[in-house]
Amino acid sequence: PWSLPSGGTDRLAQTAAIPTKGLRHDAGALVTVLPVAAAVVGELAGGTASTLVSLGLFAAGVLHGAAEEDEGGIYRYSAAHAAGYVAFAAGIAALYLAAPVAGLAAFLILSAWHFADGRCDFCPASRYAIAGVAIGGSALFMPTQTAAVFATVTGQPVPDILVQILAFAGMAGMACAAYAIVRRQSGAGYAIIAALAAMLAGPVMAVALIFFVAHAAPVQRRQIERHGLKQVLNAALPTGILALLGTLALVALAWSGMIAIPVAVAIAFGMATPHMLTDGL
Repeated sequence: PWSLPSGGTDRLAQTAAIPTKGLRHDAGALVTVLPVAAAVVGELAGGTASTLVSLGLFAAGVLHGAAEEDEGGIYRYSAAHAAGYVAFAAGIAALYLAAPVAGLAAFLILSAWHFADGRCDFCPASRYAIAGVAIGGSALFMPTQTAAVFATVTGQPVPDILVQILAFAGMAGMACAAYAIVRRQSGAGYAIIAALAAMLAGPVMAVALIFFVAHAAPVQRRQIERHGLKQVLNAALPTGILALLGTLALVALAWSGMIAIPVAVAIAFGMATPHMLTDGL
């Protein structure tokens, strides 16, 4: 089985509980604490366990983008919409495989924009903190491991300048996190979790934890508050279940070696890109 680098496990367990008061103030405690606890256990175990927990966190966030939402409500994707989505995703995956490093850079830029524009109730400073730390925190605190992960997902070494630029993004994110914390702004607790994840967890686990805890779960919670649990499940489950099954199949194929990791990543990036584009436009 394949696994990706991890690190910083010795202090993550000691510091994960620091923002408990903030979590109770502006988050559903269990939705935040349980994934953080899983990440701590995964990092302490290392190896395959860390990879599985990371993949589980990514998969758990699938539902937040599995329905179409506008000011009037939240709806199931139509068959035509879903077909167009998959076709566009296939095109993005092909472009990524044609130019993996450029594709990775473009995906990270789009991810930062998506996280910063995230449809949740966080203040701008918290959103910018989460976005900057998500794409650049690991490059700032663990540049060597981050470069190794990038080499794994692209199938080739990445230029040092890419990691250095991302490290600056991580610095900007940390500055925004400090501002949000000092000013006690909405979402500051999530900015703390993002910063701690980048400092103490391996790159893959850090991004997975930030994605689920600081982005997917808050967006899903806002959807439920706005439209009701029944309506959200009715809209998101049909597509979400298919997306989750597809994710599990993709993981199984990559894990067994039937497809190369860069191919699996290209498919994953391709499937995520239309969501990020349409959500922000």
